[in-house]
Amino acid sequence: MIIFTIPKPFPLLNHSIGQSRFALTGMRRKMARAVADAALHLRPSEPLQRAHVLIERYSTGTPDTDGLYGGAKFLVDALTTPRLLNVRTPGAQQRVKNKRGLGFVVDDAPKHMTLEVRSVKCRLCEQRTVVTITEVAA
Repeated sequence: MIIFTIPKPFPLLNHSIGQSRFALTGMRRKMARAVADAALHLRPSEPLQRAHVLIERYSTGTPDTDGLYGGAKFLVDALTTPRLLNVRTPGAQQRVKNKRGLGFVVDDAPKHMTLEVRSVKCRLCEQRTVVTITEVAA
C-alpha cells in the first residue's frame, strides 16, 4: 500500500475548461511535479500490474461528481508508466504515451486500475489531496 499527501487539493475540471493547450501542459507538469515531490521515494521498483487508487480531495467546498473525476485526470496520468507508441511510418518521430508518468501503475485502463475519487469537506487550513494506491491480486 502506498499513501502520500499533496499539500493542495487538485484543480477541478471547471478550472481547466477553456484553457489553452499551453496552460493545460503547465497544469500537467505541475501535477507531475507535486506527485514527484510527495511520493517519488515511495515508487515501487516495478509498476503495479493491477491497483486500486483512492484519491481523497479535502477542500472547503463540495464539487459535483463529474468535475471531481474529470479534475483527477492529470493526477491519474502522473501515476501511470510512460510507454512508447508504435511508429506507423518509417522515419517518423517516436511518440510517448503518458510521458509525464512516474511509474506507480502500468496504465489507467480498467484492466490495470480501478479508480475511486472522494470529496471531503474541511476547513481552509486543512486542504490537501491524499492518494492511496493498493495492489490488487490478479
